Amino acid sequence: MGGELETLYKLQEVDERLLRRRREVEAMEARLAERKAAMAACDVRIQALVQRRKQLITERAFAERRLTEHQDLLRERRQRVGRVRTEKELRASDDEIGTLRQEISTDEDALLLLMEQVESIEGEIEAAKKEHKDFEDQDHREVVEEAGRIDTLRAEMEAIRSERDAAAHGINPSTLRRYDMVLQRRGGVAVVTVNNGTCGGCHMHVPPQDLIEIRRSASVRVCANCQRILYVPTA
Repeated sequence: MGGELETLYKLQEVDERLLRRRREVEAMEARLAERKAAMAACDVRIQALVQRRKQLITERAFAERRLTEHQDLLRERRQRVGRVRTEKELRASDDEIGTLRQEISTDEDALLLLMEQVESIEGEIEAAKKEHKDFEDQDHREVVEEAGRIDTLRAEMEAIRSERDAAAHGINPSTLRRYDMVLQRRGGVAVVTVNNGTCGGCHMHVPPQDLIEIRRSASVRVCANCQRILYVPTA
């Protein structure tokens, strides 16, 4: 079988090689983009953690100052107890001292919690920074490796495109347009072989008359179901 149909079949083989390389390049570029996105997300997380740590340190300093003020006030109130003259003043002083003790206990609990939060978030920051560095190290290694592979694939694709131009030369323009349209719509497969009377693309039955015409004149026939161009291998 020769002529235009045979040329289309060979063109399909060329396009399949081109598509495989294009998909490999796209997959590599997608992986690189995912790693860059992961690094960017890690950066954002680190910045948020650093900002939260700054806020907690401010709150811790305020809590320390509040605790110190209450402790100073408690010492001052205890010193005043010796100068109390009446029972009423003594009860009022005791109540005030009791209140201050409760406030100091609350302040200490709040300060302890803030200290634990600062320590925890500092650990998170260190872990996030390590994760970011691991991303950078891995990214550097893999970018070098994959960039070389991508360059190789692109060079191969250019050579295959030249081969495609040569393979497409001489095909009727309207037939080539049909081929290219089906190629895009059918996942890169525009020409399929007929096996046991069925389309190799959608596996639907091919009318016997179409098979006879293809074998007799190598005419271009398409599957009525999927519109792919049918190719019948020679026995």
